[in-house]
Amino acid sequence: MKTNFLFPNRVRVIGWILLFPSIVLGYMAIFHGFEVSFLNIKTLCLLPVDWGAGLHVTPPPFRLWEIGDDNFTGEAAGILVIISAVFVAFSKEKKEDEYIAKIRLESLLWATYIAFAIQIFCLLFFYGVRFFESMVVNLFTILFVFIARYYFIIYRSKFQRNEE
Repeated sequence: MKTNFLFPNRVRVIGWILLFPSIVLGYMAIFHGFEVSFLNIKTLCLLPVDWGAGLHVTPPPFRLWEIGDDNFTGEAAGILVIISAVFVAFSKEKKEDEYIAKIRLESLLWATYIAFAIQIFCLLFFYGVRFFESMVVNLFTILFVFIARYYFIIYRSKFQRNEE
């Protein structure tokens, strides 16, 4: 079966090597304020106005962008998590066939349903900073659920084939 949009099989190893350290770095950056000092850089911020602050005062002047100082640790961790999880999720198997394609499609469907169910739950029950944190974590939910279900089904099908 021809799969034009999948990464080569060897990319999966790179993804697994990067995934766990980047998850730990992201967790530390989001929930414990961890910052790597050499990642203090000037950044371009689009729409820099803090829309949530000062609801009863005159809004600040509208700006499209500004240059500011930021520590890029959280952003770097998020980018690494996304890239590594995409490598793990969307690299070819050694033997790609219709059955693998079916598992991929079903796993992606499950991941989408679960991610949006979690999104609805967070919209209903989290507010303020906790809501923001839940949305940051939910950015990665669809990839993680896809990876978990896909590899579980692959493992289970290999186990069932070995029993026969």
